[in-house]
Amino acid sequence: MKRMLPCLALLGLLSANAHAVETSTWTQSSSEEFQKGKRERVALRSDGTLMLAPAVKELLDAGSGAVWALAADSSGAVYAAAPAPEGGKVRVFRMPSNGPAETVADVEGLTAFALAVDARNRVYVGVSPQSRIYRIENGVATLFYTAPAEYIWQMAFTADGHLMVATGDKGVIYRVSPQGQGEVFFETEETHVRALLLDAQGNVYAGTAPGALVMRISPRGEGFVLHQSEREEIAALAGDAAGNLYAAALGPKRSLSAPRPIPTPLPAPPPPATQGPAQPQASAPRPQGQAQPAAPAPRSPLSGGSEVLQIQPNGFPTVLWESDREYVYALAMNRAGRIVAGTGNEGGLYELEAPGKSTALLNAAGDQVTALLTLAGGGIAYATSNIGKVFQAGPEVASDGVFESSVFDSEFFATWGKLSALGNGDDGAVAMSVRSGNVNRPRKDWSPWSGGLGLGEDQPTSIPPARYLQWRAELKRGNGEGPRVRLVSVAYRNRNVPPTIAVTEATPPNYAFPPRSLSINPSDKITLNPLSGKARPVSTTMSPAMQSGALGMSYSKGHVGVRWLAEDANRDELTYKLEIRPVGGGNWMTLAEKLEEPQYSWDSTAWPDGLYEVRVHVHDGNSNPPAEALTGSATTEAFLVDNTKPVIADLGGARTGTGSAATATLRWKATDAHSQLRRAEYSLNGKDWTRIEPRNGLSDARALDYELVLRPAPEAGSVVTVRVRDEFDNEAVASVTIRD
Repeated sequence: MKRMLPCLALLGLLSANAHAVETSTWTQSSSEEFQKGKRERVALRSDGTLMLAPAVKELLDAGSGAVWALAADSSGAVYAAAPAPEGGKVRVFRMPSNGPAETVADVEGLTAFALAVDARNRVYVGVSPQSRIYRIENGVATLFYTAPAEYIWQMAFTADGHLMVATGDKGVIYRVSPQGQGEVFFETEETHVRALLLDAQGNVYAGTAPGALVMRISPRGEGFVLHQSEREEIAALAGDAAGNLYAAALGPKRSLSAPRPIPTPLPAPPPPATQGPAQPQASAPRPQGQAQPAAPAPRSPLSGGSEVLQIQPNGFPTVLWESDREYVYALAMNRAGRIVAGTGNEGGLYELEAPGKSTALLNAAGDQVTALLTLAGGGIAYATSNIGKVFQAGPEVASDGVFESSVFDSEFFATWGKLSALGNGDDGAVAMSVRSGNVNRPRKDWSPWSGGLGLGEDQPTSIPPARYLQWRAELKRGNGEGPRVRLVSVAYRNRNVPPTIAVTEATPPNYAFPPRSLSINPSDKITLNPLSGKARPVSTTMSPAMQSGALGMSYSKGHVGVRWLAEDANRDELTYKLEIRPVGGGNWMTLAEKLEEPQYSWDSTAWPDGLYEVRVHVHDGNSNPPAEALTGSATTEAFLVDNTKPVIADLGGARTGTGSAATATLRWKATDAHSQLRRAEYSLNGKDWTRIEPRNGLSDARALDYELVLRPAPEAGSVVTVRVRDEFDNEAVASVTIRD
């Protein structure tokens, strides 16, 4: 016989090698772990080092939603362009190195993505979507050039004073003379030229969309594609003194195996306008009721993240940095010769050192860092959107900073021990503190911060026992770059929780569990399905059969068994004791002790028939000191022990009729003291057994009547043997001889 029942599932056991009631340690030392904390004036290196961030000061509040462009003159003054709050104009600001910001001029337009300053410190602002360039000198703005395009994305001056203008929607770079006369310098066959960079040799580097090309264009207008990104847009370019080129690529990755469709050839641009420094800077009045054109959206909704590429002088590209959630909109070189990236939509500055090595410098006040500018004094100016402001980061680091860790959940009530904080405090000081609580986020009803700690190992804490913990590091600068924190750990020990028995079950009769060390494959066996309890980790040693997903039992007449699902919140090692008694009272009698597996079977033939119940005790003493060990218990439902055979009575019968029409009719009664009768069979003269149903057609009672009619009747002297079996495979056999 073979029966299939589900196996016992022990949840979470394989991950419970370290028992929670032992002293454990919560350690944070990686960048991924520190990223979950809160940084204020604290930078985070990719190797997991916490240090002071660059000092930040606000240079400008433009009073608008975004500042898209920055530039600087020879005196070190910074210029910014942003939509004016009253609408319809772009306002240009000047931020001197030693004074407050001031308005330089307003020009007609909706927004400006490009600013440039020439050798005479005249400011040029490119407004969109009108694509007009205004020159501002001594506070007076004049129309300098109108590009035959929708957008002006970036501008830069050549050594001989020509203005290079990157545009969209036709992907053309224009060259404009100092007199305001423009011409087509290069047609990229792309929709937009989003980024522009010039080198000392007069080469122009362009970043495009949607092809995401990085192009080098010689002074003679000869183009060459240095790299095509798998993403959708090259948003920014920068270069270093060693001749490396850096490109920020945005958007989801795509396959480059198939060629991109070739755009329709662009029509020849109209002859360049011969615009000099003309006076009329105001556009013609708009007819009453006509809607003002909508401002262009420079940052369309993105997905897929971004990356920063380093293209070496020999043309070899390397991914320097990559993120699936941050979008790099601006690049600049800092005084250390490292590339700095400005990102959104979480607004941050990153210093990129090498592939896999970077530093999250700071979190910006706005959602996006839209522009970066290297300052003569060594700092970085950055502009933001969704608060239109300009800030300066560095060159000094902040005088102090605070880092608050993520909240650690010990899973249960815990006692907190010593704190260790490793790092370098030679240049400054680090003050460590901790607090605890029983709510999963810090609130006023947590304990107060417990301070008096610093860098060092095994420092005692004085916070109340609780489930949750958080630590804080306060960094203070000395005379240099400030201290470093590289690893923080806190010891703790969970309070022991009593183990529980979630589910108990009596197994089918006449089956026995195999010995623990024995692997069996009997022909007559059953497999038990999972017991379903609470979805919490369970701690009991798994037998090989359990680990394989099946708990086998072999047929063994007279055996009965029980199994249970034990749970321990601390993931302790558990042992079991079983007690048994008849249902209805009586003393509990020890059945088994020091069991290590959650099942047990035994030979019941030595026990009187009747209803019994088993009490299962679970104990976690193997994982706890004796004074802290705890127990739990549960009692099974009543189960029947029945080893008594049924009784066959009044078996008899006779032949009737003659010849082929003769029949033989036998009748008998069967009764069982404890369980229902399940099967009756007969055999004629020792041949195969044939099943017979009771007279009522149902095997549903402990007493049943049977009638067997044999046609044609067997010969006189034939022997008919009948047998009856109950639910517990107890079997009775009786025989009768057919007579005339």
